[in-house]
Amino acid sequence: MSTPTSCPHAHDDAAYVLGALSPAERLDFERHLDTCDECSRSVRSFAGMPGLLDLVDPGVLEDPPADPPLPATLLPSLTRAVEVRSRRRVLVVAGLAAASAAVVALAVPAVLDRADAPVSGPGTSTSSPQSPDGSDTVETHEMAPMGHVPVEASLGLEQVAWGTRMLLTCTYDKDAAEVELPEQVDYLLFVTASDGRSEQVGSWTSLSGATMEVPAATSVPRDDIASVEVRTTSGRVVLRLDA
Repeated sequence: MSTPTSCPHAHDDAAYVLGALSPAERLDFERHLDTCDECSRSVRSFAGMPGLLDLVDPGVLEDPPADPPLPATLLPSLTRAVEVRSRRRVLVVAGLAAASAAVVALAVPAVLDRADAPVSGPGTSTSSPQSPDGSDTVETHEMAPMGHVPVEASLGLEQVAWGTRMLLTCTYDKDAAEVELPEQVDYLLFVTASDGRSEQVGSWTSLSGATMEVPAATSVPRDDIASVEVRTTSGRVVLRLDA
């Protein structure tokens, strides 16, 4: 999704998520996000793109073999050149389509039955076997509540070639609070790197009594993640993991 062209930062959303902005440009854009809902929504729509693009087979973006020598007649040579260029365009489009499909497949939170939700105590950390794609083991940590909040979550962290893949399992229970709360609440997932850089990597709507699985990804390597936070849309931190 693109931000309106009337915004001076209309084309900075994807570059920001992919880490292509200079430090000064990034700081300027992050200040802009505090005042621009359209850009904020656009950045959320690109969350996880750095890692999801890795799902595309690099072979589909490679150039086809070099054009064969031109024949003696002009017409066959022109026909052959057009065919080669057409094949190249098809390969590039196929790669981009695969990346887009990966984004759609991984960016949609899933609702779990309570029987399917993982059971663990506060502060626990576990590791699962190596993933089928050959990446490192997945660490699972319980996130610490920031005060008395009606939400709890565990976070899986998996080091991969392009950064870190994450899976948040989150349960919101409005009846756990002493005040009247809505049936659903919007939450945001933020990652802070060891250099102090912070980025939003996910967003979802929690339904009271339901357990959600929220996939996310960041280009920050696992060892460079300082903390992960679940925040409300107003900016309040409700859960935190010091990674």
